[in-house]
Amino acid sequence: MIAIDGWQVPGFDTQVNAGVKLAGDDMSGFGSFALSSDNGVKPGVLTVKTKIAHTDENDLAALITKAKALDENGARVTYTVNNSLAEAYKIRKAKFDGEVKATDLEDVKGWQITFKLLEVRSVSEREQQQLDETSNQASEQQSTDAQSQVQQQFEQVDGP
Repeated sequence: MIAIDGWQVPGFDTQVNAGVKLAGDDMSGFGSFALSSDNGVKPGVLTVKTKIAHTDENDLAALITKAKALDENGARVTYTVNNSLAEAYKIRKAKFDGEVKATDLEDVKGWQITFKLLEVRSVSEREQQQLDETSNQASEQQSTDAQSQVQQQFEQVDGP
């Protein structure tokens, strides 16, 4: 079971899969060492598969409407996700990403719906923002201090 902003995703036989990419590059070159670069933790992705009966066409329409929803700035809406697997991955906020696909299922007279939710404002994003802010503050302070030092030295020099 998965809910988006408290709205229960409709359907039956619902499956939720989660994943997170730990990015890195092979740095071993031609040697036999197992060296790799650490390029951070990328946002998590929830893949949801559910079946919706043909008689519940309004549920499918509501899901598609949520997927296509835009905020006041024209960006896709970010939703709060409630699901035990999402909690394990610490995915709290997400937006629809990629294709929202519906495939006709003749044997159950319904549709197989597949969509992805991409994590927004992940823990690693927030940590990186904090690091960037700290770094920016430190560099601004250094540039201010350096400017003051140059100004003081300039004022101390006797010239024509």
